[in-house]
Amino acid sequence: MYTKTINGRRVFSDCRSIQTDEGVWISNPTPEQIAAAGWVEYIPPVVPPQPQTEPDMGDIVEAVRRMLATSVEDLTDEEALQVAALYPTWASKEGEQINVGERYWYDGKLYKVVQSHMVQADWTPDVSPALFTEVSIDEWPEWVQPTGASDAYMTGDKVTFEGVHYVSLINGNVWSPTDNPSGWEARP
Repeated sequence: MYTKTINGRRVFSDCRSIQTDEGVWISNPTPEQIAAAGWVEYIPPVVPPQPQTEPDMGDIVEAVRRMLATSVEDLTDEEALQVAALYPTWASKEGEQINVGERYWYDGKLYKVVQSHMVQADWTPDVSPALFTEVSIDEWPEWVQPTGASDAYMTGDKVTFEGVHYVSLINGNVWSPTDNPSGWEARP
């Protein structure tokens, strides 16, 4: 790249063709002809790199996730559902140990671990009620057959069974309202 001043203005050219002072055009001029026509090689000034003044969006998102990771553990189920995207995905834990009470995102839903275990690909939260329970704020969720003491209904737990609302009257309730009517109280 070359430069020179023409009519008071600095102009730039690759000098593939130039015009001499006599008005003659020369194609593919030699370096001597370029210099004779008043062109000088242009070397742009070195611009020091500008420091990054703000973190990029990926850095911000990762920092927020780390900051919130500890605080999301203390949220109620209702609060957790409002920020469900902050929880790690179930798939991200494959091959790792997960513990009772931890919450994970799977297939658009938030699940809570009810039995500590090593995550395996075929033990997905939606088909493993012995390991997970879906986090819900539904006051009267559908009754689901407990698999044992880890997910049994406790005194005061509310369910809907065959279209009727029930409240568990006992701890460790693993029976449906029809299998153990004395363990449940129907509510309007």
